[in-house]
Amino acid sequence: MSRPIAAWNRFWFEPQATSSLALFRIAFGLVATGWTATQGPNLFAFYGRDGVLPDAVGPGSWGLLALSDQPGLLIGVFVATLVASVALTLGLFTRLAALVVWAGVVSFEHRNGLVTNSGDGLVRNLAFLCVLAPCGEALSLDRLRRDREHFWEFPERAPWALRLIQIQLSIGYLSAFWAKSGNPLWRDGTAVSYSLRIEDIHRLPIPAFVTHSVLLTELLTYGTLAVELSLALLIWNRTLRPWLLLAGVGLHLSIDASLMIGFFSLAMLTTYLSFVPTQTASRFVLALRDRSGRLVHGSRERLPRRTAAPAALGAVERRELG
Repeated sequence: MSRPIAAWNRFWFEPQATSSLALFRIAFGLVATGWTATQGPNLFAFYGRDGVLPDAVGPGSWGLLALSDQPGLLIGVFVATLVASVALTLGLFTRLAALVVWAGVVSFEHRNGLVTNSGDGLVRNLAFLCVLAPCGEALSLDRLRRDREHFWEFPERAPWALRLIQIQLSIGYLSAFWAKSGNPLWRDGTAVSYSLRIEDIHRLPIPAFVTHSVLLTELLTYGTLAVELSLALLIWNRTLRPWLLLAGVGLHLSIDASLMIGFFSLAMLTTYLSFVPTQTASRFVLALRDRSGRLVHGSRERLPRRTAAPAALGAVERRELG
């Protein structure tokens, strides 16, 4: 039993660099910022007291917006969630920012469940996992305030919260596959054909040869099921992982390009960063730092020569005029 216990402890608690977690935090913070900003144009229509609201509140539905239906509270929750999303991206008071984002998303979802989808639920869950994870340990303003000299280092921490983010991805795909497999449209290979014909949710026009081809739509339908099941079960295999993540990126980009489904695809893609090896993430960040540093220094070196030319030209012109 000692070997399984050792493997269990290593999986959950063996310290590892926080570079992958930092990249996830930045990407998810941007998604949360975008998600919150898109609530603005329809803020009162969807969540206001005179807007479109459900007739009854379901069990367990709670949130800050349940405290009052005054417009001031609605605006305050919106602004707080937006500011917290930006702070989460920058890593400023990271845990508190993640907590505010989570509370804000929950409040909007429970205020009006008629305008939410699975992408909103995923944003909510990831925000809560950010509260548990040491997301501000690297590449953050929190890190800059605490230890400026070692900003570009990635302290090692127990990865148990990162594992929960990874498990969220795995369970999410497994749940999606299970739900689809119980639907006769997915079993007979026509589900994608139906979805591509719903024109009011199209982001880009779908070519007719795709929507009218039985072979292509069956391949897309069964291919979606295969990718989701593979990501759910085989993502833990290190050899297959890069190829599965690449297939998942292709799946989500194609879905997002063809259908308007909110922030589901973007939120799922951010979870992919939790599977990036810490060594790879660290090398990427440091290479990006070095490249940007060379660009900045190169611009500064060229700047004096560019500013000297007009001054010299002016001196020549003054001699000729004199």
